[in-house]
Amino acid sequence: MSSIKSNSMFIYFSQLLDKPVVDSGGRVAGELYDIIVKATEVYPQSSHLIIRKGWSLNKQYAVVPWVSIAERDNKEIRLNIGASAIVFTEHHNNKEEFTLRRDILDQQVVDTYNHKAIRVNDIHLLAVDHSLMIAHVDVSVRGLFRRLGFEGLVDFLVGLVNKDADYLLTEHLIPWKHIQPLSVNPVSMTIKVNFPQKKLNSIPAADLGEIFLDLNVKDQTALFKSLDVNSKAKVFLGIDFKYQKSLIEDLPDPEIAAILNALPTDEATDFLEKLPKDQVNRFLAIMENKQAKKLSQLLGYSSDSAGGLMTADFLSVFKNMPVEAVLIQIRERAFKVEPVQLVYIIDENNKLVGATNFRRLILASPADPVSKTAFAKTYFVNLNSSVKEVAYLMEKYKYYAIPVVDDNNALQGIITVDDILSQVISIAWRRLKKIKILPKQ
Repeated sequence: MSSIKSNSMFIYFSQLLDKPVVDSGGRVAGELYDIIVKATEVYPQSSHLIIRKGWSLNKQYAVVPWVSIAERDNKEIRLNIGASAIVFTEHHNNKEEFTLRRDILDQQVVDTYNHKAIRVNDIHLLAVDHSLMIAHVDVSVRGLFRRLGFEGLVDFLVGLVNKDADYLLTEHLIPWKHIQPLSVNPVSMTIKVNFPQKKLNSIPAADLGEIFLDLNVKDQTALFKSLDVNSKAKVFLGIDFKYQKSLIEDLPDPEIAAILNALPTDEATDFLEKLPKDQVNRFLAIMENKQAKKLSQLLGYSSDSAGGLMTADFLSVFKNMPVEAVLIQIRERAFKVEPVQLVYIIDENNKLVGATNFRRLILASPADPVSKTAFAKTYFVNLNSSVKEVAYLMEKYKYYAIPVVDDNNALQGIITVDDILSQVISIAWRRLKKIKILPKQ
């Protein structure tokens, strides 16, 4: 097998771009245009090089296996094959390939470590055995100047002013393992390279929403379509209604149903309340029956009442259920409900008996009925209680969730502190605007 000689273990992609490619006979075959990498690996590795020759409208392209490289130095790339083995064609734009120039350079990517969208100005490559691997992406201004061929001049000018400038001393490189590419297939509008989605899944909803908003429209659609349903729900929660509506309109019914089913019922209600009635009815019809029934009920309440604010995602258990059985339910349902620290206790008629928390359950005897762990008193609100009433009780008793009951004391849902806080802030903001007292920008 041929060996590739190189002056350094690391090299920037910009330092290879447009380098002459010479065949085994010493004749210039063209220039390096791009590098195809194996997209299935954690650190993508070079598999082919794309050579370009000609000018303007007469450009032609050839794809050569990476093993055909005999030597690489600062001046040129030499091949171990003759010109007859290099087949040029008028076009090369295979959408199934993943390449450095087309799919990474100048593209927006997601930095899953710092939770933000960034633009790639250069690519830092590591020479391993006979190949190059993507090690980092360079997001610095210096990387851009390097690409344009001005790095030496700018370095000199900056050095004259301040030789210890951060521009000269600090490399702004982000490890590839933290990068989620947004290389878009223009036909399916999906991300072609499926790197582990768990990196995106670990990003908080608010940050994922900010990343989404930082992207252009094309990449927004690509990112959203690439996510699993739980991550889609996270993005959906982190963006404004305008963007929510735009995303929903581009999705088929099964995906819309999956997202709405994955949203907390109060958030789904907030979204549906802003849509035309015929569209709401269509969405309810394609959702799971249980979730659709919850939302239909919630949509019947005023948005500024307890019934309109509450969520139907909570954990309730019958008063005679053993503590041990309750703990099993918590383990099985924790990911589906609002704060699992609170468990609501009901009787056979669904009437609220009391509430307990995780700490009390842990300390109780496994065989005890759950009612034995209940707080001495549990405060609640009615479906028609106002925002003021709810906020007053939550502040007075330091609740971060309060149950909502109907006129028969049957448990209907709960209101969490974030729900009431967003409503109170909204009311305060409207009042400030009305009297023209706004915070300074």
